[in-house]
Amino acid sequence: MKRTEFLRKTAIVFFLTLILTALHVQLYAVSFPPGKRVFDVRGYGAKADGKTDDAMAIQKAIDDCSKNNGGVVLLDNGTFLSSGITFKSNVELHLTVSALLLGSTDASKYNIDTKLSTKHPIRSLIYAPDCVNIAITGPGKIDGQGDLIKVKTDNERPDLIVLHGSKDIRIQDVFITNSCKFAVFVLQCERLRVEGVKLVNLKNANNDGFDIDGSKDVIINNTNIHSIDDCIALKASTREDVCSNIVITNCILSSRCAAFRVGPDALADIENVTMSNCIIRNTGLNGIKIQESMGAVTRNMTFSNIVMENVKGPISIRLSGWSAGPYNDSWTTFDDKDWEKGKLQNILFENIRATVPRELEMKPEFAVSPAGWLNITKLNVGISITGTSKTRPQGITFSNIDITFAGGGTAEQAAIRNVPDLERDYPEMYMFGELPAYGLYMHHVSGVVLNNVRFDLKSEDLRPAIVCDDVDDLELTGFKATGSKNAESLIRLQNSSNVFINGSRPLNNIGTFLRVEGAKSNDIKLSGNKLNFARKAVEVTVGAKSGAVSYEK
Repeated sequence: MKRTEFLRKTAIVFFLTLILTALHVQLYAVSFPPGKRVFDVRGYGAKADGKTDDAMAIQKAIDDCSKNNGGVVLLDNGTFLSSGITFKSNVELHLTVSALLLGSTDASKYNIDTKLSTKHPIRSLIYAPDCVNIAITGPGKIDGQGDLIKVKTDNERPDLIVLHGSKDIRIQDVFITNSCKFAVFVLQCERLRVEGVKLVNLKNANNDGFDIDGSKDVIINNTNIHSIDDCIALKASTREDVCSNIVITNCILSSRCAAFRVGPDALADIENVTMSNCIIRNTGLNGIKIQESMGAVTRNMTFSNIVMENVKGPISIRLSGWSAGPYNDSWTTFDDKDWEKGKLQNILFENIRATVPRELEMKPEFAVSPAGWLNITKLNVGISITGTSKTRPQGITFSNIDITFAGGGTAEQAAIRNVPDLERDYPEMYMFGELPAYGLYMHHVSGVVLNNVRFDLKSEDLRPAIVCDDVDDLELTGFKATGSKNAESLIRLQNSSNVFINGSRPLNNIGTFLRVEGAKSNDIKLSGNKLNFARKAVEVTVGAKSGAVSYEK
């Protein structure tokens, strides 16, 4: 009787094992296409106990996979502690939901990039030099333990993933977190697709999300990035490698600094960029920041269908030089000797909704911010577009924009004139301090169009909604803004020319609609505006000629 019961239970266990094995095989048959070989790192000696360094086993699996016409290197069910590993062509590193790749806390055991001559070594946990057809996939996690890595100087901090000179790259579904520096550094690569990634990088200052440097044909889609420094940054660190054809869509971004940044370290051109259908939240400096400071060309960019919530500065655009200033010990040498040749042109912003706080709602991760950062976030800023007497951003259009600002600007701030060029200071939205406009400030700019743009205020602001200083070829069509009866004007033009304002109106009772100043102001025309809320339509003063403005009275 006992023997019969034993045999019955044994048979049940046997058949259950067969069923579970079949299910397991079927699972991987779905995950990996038929014919794609799987190289399980456990078969190469990986312990996955979170204590043993499994780098050698993982590297052997990668090498074997690449030598055998490629396939999948599998990390499953465990914590795989690892020092530096190097990718090879035709390898997909796949982390199942039960897998954690944990970076070693000893930075000296990480890879060093030897392809780019830099002042300081570029180290990384995962390094992919000159690879073709590679991927990092799966719902598992890569944790760099960046807060536990100790280095002698800040410039010795390693990145988590460095891709250099590689092509046909896919990063999909994985959770990337806690780098010591940049999370994913993409140098001179082609055809990168990022899909469904979650990236959280909050442990140290200068924790970027994706840095795309001198790379082409990049798509970042359906991705959630929460970082201390820039979520996505476009760069060109050599004069030979342009950064072009970049698509960012369906993403949620949050940063202590900028959600999306272009430059300023752009020695070569950055062009053909689109960003669409994104939400930017809880961001300390700019939602979108575009800077050119090295004499190259930044051009042909569109930003559409974007919502910004609790974002301190919605948009900042700057064309100038950068003498490296306090950053002269950065990872590479930036030479701005040709900065006066730089161009920034053909930028479109459309269908954007934003709310700008007076003081940024503090988040726990901002505790790692450098000294003085909280004072910066208290600046009462809006949109700024600035060049210098030698460089002018041009061809910038805003269409269907609706932004609510906090207000609180003073008459003293409104009275600010002669904002300095600061032509070789480090370019940032806060470089000029408080600006005289609550909504949009422009200085040394050409060819700007505002079409159906609306600025609202949560509380009274005594600054104009728009201030233009040395701006030419400006068109405001359907512009609407809240102002104050106590403010000098809703719009102020200083030494600006070739201006057309039509179909525009204040949203409440104000004093003066348009104030014109400066001897260089001329060829300014108003037509078809609704100005019954304004006590005075136009005031021409401070050196401007009476014939500088024509309008319907």
